[in-house]
Amino acid sequence: MKASKLVEHLQEAVAKLGYRVRIEQGRFRGGSCVHDDEKLVIMNRRLGDEERAEILARTLAENDYEQVFLIPEVRAFVEKFVSAQNEMTNPPAGGEAS
Repeated sequence: MKASKLVEHLQEAVAKLGYRVRIEQGRFRGGSCVHDDEKLVIMNRRLGDEERAEILARTLAENDYEQVFLIPEVRAFVEKFVSAQNEMTNPPAGGEAS
């Protein structure tokens, strides 16, 4: 699937979770936040579709995206970020001896 189509699917999915997507200019990459009780995904307008897809997928991975229908290719893309997030929050035991 082309990155532009992936971005479309991901934008629809985050919208179903109550997020509003904004494309802005500035010295930032992008991410999700809540401002004045409004859920936002803000992305730099200079980003390419691949980078926008990553930001949107991370937003879904941080939320309960199971309630949103995703076509298999989009779901597989999001699940890569879920796995990465789980590894960061639950690192494997070090097995160090005391």
